Amino acid sequence: MRAALPAAVVLLVAASVAAAGDDALLPASGFAGGWTRAGQAKVFPADALYNHIDGGAEIFLELGFELATVQRYARGANEIVVECYRMRDADAALAVYLDKCGDETPSPAFAERHTAGRYQLLFVRDRFFVIVNNPPGTPAVAPALVEFARAIAGRLPPGAEVRAFDALPRVGLVPGSLRLIRGSVGLQEIATLGEGDILRLGGTLTATAARYTGGAAGDRTLVVVVYPSEVEAAGAFRNLVDHLDPEIRPLTTGERRLVFASYDGTFGVAARAGARLELTLRLKTRPLPE
Repeated sequence: MRAALPAAVVLLVAASVAAAGDDALLPASGFAGGWTRAGQAKVFPADALYNHIDGGAEIFLELGFELATVQRYARGANEIVVECYRMRDADAALAVYLDKCGDETPSPAFAERHTAGRYQLLFVRDRFFVIVNNPPGTPAVAPALVEFARAIAGRLPPGAEVRAFDALPRVGLVPGSLRLIRGSVGLQEIATLGEGDILRLGGTLTATAARYTGGAAGDRTLVVVVYPSEVEAAGAFRNLVDHLDPEIRPLTTGERRLVFASYDGTFGVAARAGARLELTLRLKTRPLPE
């Protein structure tokens, strides 16, 4: 039987891994016509992410953040900053990307899911979310963002398939509106339904959301959670009913369906079928009874 390593050695190994971060994924000095690393990469584990992201770390942590590696590059008076975020899984990385990318403007020179502009390029591959920054927006530097992105993507594992969106219908879906949610921070960006983790996602279950247009219901927002069991779905539905925001007025409440009037004058429905909980929000007209 192999002897266990002393605690001090284990801590030293862990510290070394954290210090190195994902530095091996980033280009070395001399890349793409002489871009040189400006100092060592900075590494931010979960408990230090607030030191890097001021006011925006919550969504990363809720989704499943592990480590960020940040490296500055210089070429003459120009600068590029690479931020490489390692998330817990591919769903978490895609969720962060969708939260940050805005209207996507992809470059034909780069194959990964991404959006590119003069100031930065954002892309996602497998469980990594990467930002390549051109802080001053220097036009002559912008083409290098794609070169950096291609080099980093080539060092990443093949992208894992994200199947969470299979739970959403495709008809009427508004392009660019897809979101993945794992807790209260992400849900608050879609709708205020109540305090805390009201859908009982716990940072591990993934809700999907999107805006829709057309059809009998008209414009609306849909949030869907498929729970591991019907019991857990029923518990989440009950939790939503019991802790609904005080400014939301229940209209009809049953064992599987809740109809409510929201504070903004719109209506909503929460309906459970088996292990699936579906929320239809921002309806312009009151839903008809079942």
